Amino acid sequence: MDPKLRDFLTTQRAQGLALAAASDLLELVPLDGPPTRRWVARFHCAGLVETETGAIVEGDDFWAGITFRDDHLRAVDPQMLVTWIRPRLWHPNVLGPLVCLGHTAVGISLVEIVYQLHAFITYAKAAPDDALNPAAAAWAREHMHRFPLDRRPLKRLDLPAPAGAPDASDFVVEEVPS
Repeated sequence: MDPKLRDFLTTQRAQGLALAAASDLLELVPLDGPPTRRWVARFHCAGLVETETGAIVEGDDFWAGITFRDDHLRAVDPQMLVTWIRPRLWHPNVLGPLVCLGHTAVGISLVEIVYQLHAFITYAKAAPDDALNPAAAAWAREHMHRFPLDRRPLKRLDLPAPAGAPDASDFVVEEVPS
C-alpha cells in the first residue's frame, strides 16, 4: 500500500472514531483494517424515508457505506465513495444506492463525508435545483419551511452554555434565494 494512503487512512480512522465517540447521533463501524478503507456510518437523527407505498414519512435510523479506493488521494469517483444502504432516504442528492456529494475534492476526509451525509439526512443541506432524485427535489422545493428536520449537531457540545445564552430555537432558519 502507498505510504501516503496508509497515513491518510490511519488519520481518517482516528478522526472518524473520535467524532463518533463525541456524537449521540453517529455510529461509525470500520469494516476492515487498520488501515480502514471501508466503513458503515449509522445515523440516529430525523430524516425522511420513502415507504414501499411511496409515502414520505420521518425516520431516525439511516445507514451509508463509505469506501476509500487505492487512488483516493489522486482521483475521486463520488459514485464509488458512498453507497446508500438503508432505508430509502428521501433527499434530492440520494437515489439509493447512489449518493451525489456534489463537487468532491480529491482526498475528501471521512469526517467531511459523514458531516455531508448528516446534512443530507436532516435536510440541513439540500440542492433542490440540481438533483440526483428529481422527485425528492420537487418535493423539497415545496417543503423548505420544514427544514432542517433535526437541529441537533452531529458532534455533542460538551461545554454547558452560559446562563441566558440563546439556543438553536432562538434562531429562525430562512430559505436562501437561489
